[in-house]
Amino acid sequence: MSYNQKHILIHDPETGYNSIADQYRSYHKHLDSFEKGVFVRFLPKDNKDLEIIDLGAGDGRLYKFLAPLKPSRYVACDIAQQLLKKHPSTTVEKVVCDLEDTLPFDDNSFDVATSFFVLEHIEDIDSMFWEVYRILKTAWILIIGHFIQRREFVWKKDKDQFRIKFFNHRIQDIEKSLIKNFFDLHVVPIREEGITIWHILVCRKA
Repeated sequence: MSYNQKHILIHDPETGYNSIADQYRSYHKHLDSFEKGVFVRFLPKDNKDLEIIDLGAGDGRLYKFLAPLKPSRYVACDIAQQLLKKHPSTTVEKVVCDLEDTLPFDDNSFDVATSFFVLEHIEDIDSMFWEVYRILKTAWILIIGHFIQRREFVWKKDKDQFRIKFFNHRIQDIEKSLIKNFFDLHVVPIREEGITIWHILVCRKA
């Protein structure tokens, strides 16, 4: 993975992430370095029978943080089927779905939703947030990790190089959309050398 480079092929998220499914795990350390595990402090404590959904779960990078909660139900949801097959757990529910469509879950289904490195691939974040609000139980929580991506990733697969379709949402627009969709919001900036590189958005269903 590198950055920038002009005049390069652009894949949709399903095609792009399916094509790098075998190598995506090698990027975990790099991706983990942005949020530095800070979001863990906002996860529910001492709650039994939690039902959790990881939106844009990929190959299960967040599983090591969420599994210790011992949820009664854990759903890993992603548009890239081949990437989702790489998820390390054999017991979680793996659901292939497009986060820009109606989510295939009933109202008030989950206590916790997480979504990391996802919003940059979603054009209509309003629609996604409304769906997440719908499937969350009353007064429960959505945790978003959003990277301030000033340069686009360039992925490499064999001799091919490509970008994955990207929407550069400003943090202000994300906050506005979350509030519009009835979430109470707490924003935690993550800084590196004095520069904000990442935001944790902790959203409770109002």
